Amino acid sequence: MKLKKSLHWLIFPLFILSCARQTSPTGGPKDTIPPILMRSFPVKEQTNFKDNTIELIFDEAVAVNNPKEQIIITPDINKEYDIIARKNKVSLTLKAKLKDSTTYSFNFRDAVQDITEKNPAVNLKLALSTGSYIDSLSIEGTAVDPLKNKEYKDVTIALYESDTFNILKHKPVYLTKSNDKGRYRLENLKPGIYHLYGIDDKNRNLIVDSKTESYGFLVDSINLTKDIKSINIPLIKLDARPLKLTNSRPYNTYFNIKTSKNLKQFRLSSPGEVVMSSFGDDQSNIKIYNTFDTKDSVAITLQALDSVNNSLDTVLYAKFSEREVKPEAFTTKSEGFRVLANKGTIKGKVQFNKPLLDVHFDSIIYRIDSAKTITFSRENILWDSLHNRLTIEKTFDKSLLAKPTESEIKATTPIQKPSPQTKTAPKKVVSHQLLFGKGAFISIELDSSKHSEEQLKPIALEETGIIFIDVQTTEPNFIVELLDKNFNVIASQKNIRKPQFEDLSPSEYQIRLIIDKDNDGKWSPGNYILKHEPEPIRFYRNEKANPVINLKANWEVGPLLIKYP
Repeated sequence: MKLKKSLHWLIFPLFILSCARQTSPTGGPKDTIPPILMRSFPVKEQTNFKDNTIELIFDEAVAVNNPKEQIIITPDINKEYDIIARKNKVSLTLKAKLKDSTTYSFNFRDAVQDITEKNPAVNLKLALSTGSYIDSLSIEGTAVDPLKNKEYKDVTIALYESDTFNILKHKPVYLTKSNDKGRYRLENLKPGIYHLYGIDDKNRNLIVDSKTESYGFLVDSINLTKDIKSINIPLIKLDARPLKLTNSRPYNTYFNIKTSKNLKQFRLSSPGEVVMSSFGDDQSNIKIYNTFDTKDSVAITLQALDSVNNSLDTVLYAKFSEREVKPEAFTTKSEGFRVLANKGTIKGKVQFNKPLLDVHFDSIIYRIDSAKTITFSRENILWDSLHNRLTIEKTFDKSLLAKPTESEIKATTPIQKPSPQTKTAPKKVVSHQLLFGKGAFISIELDSSKHSEEQLKPIALEETGIIFIDVQTTEPNFIVELLDKNFNVIASQKNIRKPQFEDLSPSEYQIRLIIDKDNDGKWSPGNYILKHEPEPIRFYRNEKANPVINLKANWEVGPLLIKYP
């Protein structure tokens, strides 16, 4: 009996503990309704705010999720605040005093969520002023990847006012982030002159790291006197660091040069010597091969440019290892060879891992059949010495590709009487075969290529398609590029307002228009240090804003209209 009388004293504390724990209720329909803000202190757009605490009251219990990343306060206060959620109230306490006569914008994004299904409060923003009025101007637009025609989500978009501000060194005061569709909006801005830029801030320090982070900028300032819409910011990876020589030493059978970043081009020279070289594993490595007479070292001048035209001009001394070292195996790889039956052309590339010393053309044959072959000469090749790549292209009499008639087959086939004693299997006829015989290519280290062969069935006209383009622009210089689905350039044409791309295999393509401001025949990525913006790019899009062109065999597509501006 005493135990029963005392039982409620044991149960009551357990009841209290269970009531204090915030958990999601079990059972019932899934909660899909986000928390709703009922009231706030201060109220929205309150002026003359002098307190250091902001409170938000919701219609249900809430929690805060990753607030230091989700909450954006402009002008920036360096995350100097504490935030806590208790039941249905969120309290944000500022650690430092806000500036006088300044409008502050608090964008909570997805920081405040209900405790059941983690539904974030929608469009949760609060503006207040420490002065007598609220600044209300805005700038909005989209952050984009110009080379791949896609939006950049969750990137930092920022403003600065001073002409001495440097995005590679300084943190912005006004900032926001783009949403899942790349859209951004900077709000509660005062009138003034601003500079706009964006950064994919991987390390979250609000300073552009050009080595690892994509970024974009606008050279012209913005005179903000009214709301501005549709300002696109192109973000690209563009290493703005100075170009330096970081290492040079003998390695294996060659002399290796290492630079601080990838090069666009380079030139090596030495008086009275022929310097054989190429890019190594990437374009920050240069390999120099030993083609010199026995010398301890050779003085070589290196002149190089990177993608933003930083230059390097220095003299180094190439020395090779005296140890007996086995050279790297010589490798070859054929790429993209095609035979077009309607034009009588064969074209493709061969990639090597070393520079070439010689080509034996009598070992390169396109065999149409047992009676007809196509041979090649030095006029049919183009050598890319920087990348160790050989392009082979030849036009021949397309009638050679016609199937032989029955009478022609009989005329070229010797008559043989079958032997009653032996039976031989019919000889297999090999046709449409590209052959690289053993030793067709000799490397700079005197090793020869292996035998290789591949079937190259001629492509008939009805197996291909054509894309017609109509370019409308007042710009004098531009480039039209045909891209595959991986944004590789298939073909390009310069300053042709009605270009057409023929002999295309059925596939998905895109069209990219580059406005060639400097008329150098390629896209220039710009330079923040020199205040040069990337050259403008436009993609073709159909009436449904789809950039993809689905080309089928025996189709003609177009003319497809692409405009700038």
